[in-house]
Amino acid sequence: MTIPNIVAFLTASTPWSSAAVMGASLASRYGSVLTGCYVDPMLRDFSVLDVESTMHALGCDDVLFSTPTAADFTLFANQNGVAKTNWAAVQADVGSAITQLAAWHDLAVVESDMMEANELLTFLTHLLWACRLPCVLLPKLCTVSSSFERIVIGWNGSPQATRAIHAAMPFLLDAKEVWILDGTDEDGDHNADLPKFDPYRFLAQHGVTAHQRRIDGDVAIVGGALIWEAQQLRADLFVLGAFSHSRLRERVAGGVFRCMLENAKIPMLLQH
Repeated sequence: MTIPNIVAFLTASTPWSSAAVMGASLASRYGSVLTGCYVDPMLRDFSVLDVESTMHALGCDDVLFSTPTAADFTLFANQNGVAKTNWAAVQADVGSAITQLAAWHDLAVVESDMMEANELLTFLTHLLWACRLPCVLLPKLCTVSSSFERIVIGWNGSPQATRAIHAAMPFLLDAKEVWILDGTDEDGDHNADLPKFDPYRFLAQHGVTAHQRRIDGDVAIVGGALIWEAQQLRADLFVLGAFSHSRLRERVAGGVFRCMLENAKIPMLLQH
């Protein structure tokens, strides 16, 4: 199963940062066209919504840093088995750049340490919520490998979790072991009149056998439980629906997604 177009939001070229390396590895494996999008270091200090006005106020309208070139990225990608590439360098208006790139890409690769935590949440909100583009979020000190042999899915019955499974299908089809950490309500289906998505049946129909582990408890501890279970299963990818609650609740009160965002030690495939 191919992934036609991947965009990697990268932060360095000497050496190439983890998003570039992961993006190239995935593109080589899944026959993708790879777009490298370099985000200027100065922009990583500001929220997506405030970048343009803040940059203008600081008098930073010109190029701030020496950026890698399209030729540099093409050479790097070719050396890593990627034949077709695109290149972009963002030096203002990050939000519009994300929107434009999301319009024709199927997957993004993002480094969790490219911005401070609150600004990363703003970035991901725009990418996942506004643009509806799934992403692979890489933790700090990530060991890059596109071979996700043991995949764990966080399942709560939400549309977000359903879309995350759908987005992860190329990886799930290649995995040797798939586990569903099931936190759905065992007391009954509260949406009985709606079409029901059964993740076990869906995956089985595509030749993927999924094993179940129940996750019970208050939402305040579920994030930690998911991380602990993933560690016990030696997972190398976590599939998670993002922003199952409102954006305001996730930002102010936290939630499973925010807990995972701050504490997960393995890559996460996120989709809203």
